[in-house]
Order: sequence, then C-alpha cells, then structure tokens
Amino acid sequence: MSQQLASHAVERSYTPERSPYDTVIVDITHRCNMVCRNCYVPNRQIPDLDARWLSGIFSRLPRGTFVRLVGAEPTMREDLPELIRDVRAHGHHPVLVTNGLKLANRDYVRTLKRAGIQVVSLSMNGVFDDDLYEAIDEMRCAARKRAAYENLRAEHMYSVVNMILVRGINEHVLPQLVDAARNARNVRELHVRSIGAMGRHMDNPPFTLDEMFTHFVEAAGVAALDIDRHERTATSHDFHLGRLRVQLTVWPDLNSKVRGRLTPEGMIAPFMEHVIANEGGY
Repeated sequence: MSQQLASHAVERSYTPERSPYDTVIVDITHRCNMVCRNCYVPNRQIPDLDARWLSGIFSRLPRGTFVRLVGAEPTMREDLPELIRDVRAHGHHPVLVTNGLKLANRDYVRTLKRAGIQVVSLSMNGVFDDDLYEAIDEMRCAARKRAAYENLRAEHMYSVVNMILVRGINEHVLPQLVDAARNARNVRELHVRSIGAMGRHMDNPPFTLDEMFTHFVEAAGVAALDIDRHERTATSHDFHLGRLRVQLTVWPDLNSKVRGRLTPEGMIAPFMEHVIANEGGY
C-alpha cells in the first residue's frame, strides 16, 4: 500500500467509544534500553503519554479490550505497574510487549504480576545466542533473555515468545525457539514475523508466508498435516501445534479487523496503516 493509501486508511479512525477492535496498541513510551537494527518507531524524542490522559482513554473503550502496552520499551516507565492496574480497573486486559531486559529481575516480574498483567510477549530474536542478538539487536543480551524466559516460567505467567526472522541470520535457531516454547507450559503462543521495510530496518530480503511455514514445519519436526486449525490471510498464517498457538506474519499486516492503535490525538486508528502513514513522526 502506498503512503497515500495508508493516509487515506487512517481517516477511518474512531473515537475510543466507537472502537471496533478487540486489541488496541498503545505506545506508552518512546524511550528504550536497546538500539535494535529493526525498529518501526525509532524516534526517541517523543514524550511519554500522560497516565491521566491514558486513564481517560481506557474509561471510554466500549468493552473488555486487550490493551497492548508497547514502546519502544514499556518497562522504561517507572509507573508501568500503575498503568497495568488502571487498565484492569477499567475492565480491560493488559498485555505487555517487551524486550525482556528488565524481566531478568524476578522481583520486577513479581511486581508486574501483582499489578495484574495478564499476558507478556517476550522478544527472543536470537533465542539464547549472544552472536545473533548482536547481529540483529546490537546487544549481547542472551543471558538476560534467558533469565526473563525462566522468570516468566517460574511465575507461571501467560507468555508469548516472538522472533523477527531474518534471512541468512537466525532461521537456523528457529528449532530452539520452538523447543523453548514447547518446554514451558506458561508459553501459550509463538509469533514469528519476517522483517519489513519500516522505520529502521535491515535490508535482508523478507521471507514469504510459504517460506516461513516451510521453515516452521522443519523446525518443529512435524509433517504439515499434523498442524491443525489453520487460518490464513494475505499477511498472516495462524495455526495450532498441540497446545501452542502459532502465528506467522509478513509485514505490512494491513486491513486488520482486530488490531487498532491509539493515536496522539486520542483516536483509535487501523494499526499498520497508522504506522505506515507515520503521522506521529515516529
């Protein structure tokens, strides 16, 4: 979709009361403790969203909504536990999307758990390999990623593990990621997406959905027929591997019926279209 079409799509924004989305993505901060080579919102100069303003938005959403607290890196906010409590107080479901560095501290994980976080999505682009994290995220952080993964398991927190699949870099560790997801009963979902030409990004050619599915089947060591409950669109492929829900995604994931994004003006816009239009100067 062109920039012009993306901007036109954002014109379909809704007031919070009229949000049609099951999930609303909220960039609560643009601060980060990493400088990854792939980042769709690399502008670090944008101020944090005000907590009272956010509370007003949460109070206006029409029904129980999955509120994805994202960034840059949402754990940079000292008031994250209070934001989580506020999401719950308004009858919604808080989801934390994080690089996991601060989750290497188990006391911090317990603090978020007490606050009422319901789902944690942990980025594991290099699984447990420092060389891969350095290549993709420009930081040797495998030990902290492993600690975050283990702390979430120890605290029995509903978890999603996710990976950006980069051609020629990390596809060979996809079996390790599948094993990690299978071996921790708290991990209920596995999300793998190909890199996309958005924001700051690597130039490696992206995978197609068919290529990603082939890689996944090989990584899981199963036949394609053993994977069930398939749902497929032009940009995503959802299915189940036993108890594990798997989502493969190529970007841009346009025309989503379930994911909206909170804009700085307090509107709910189509998620990916708003990112592409970049009206917030991200």
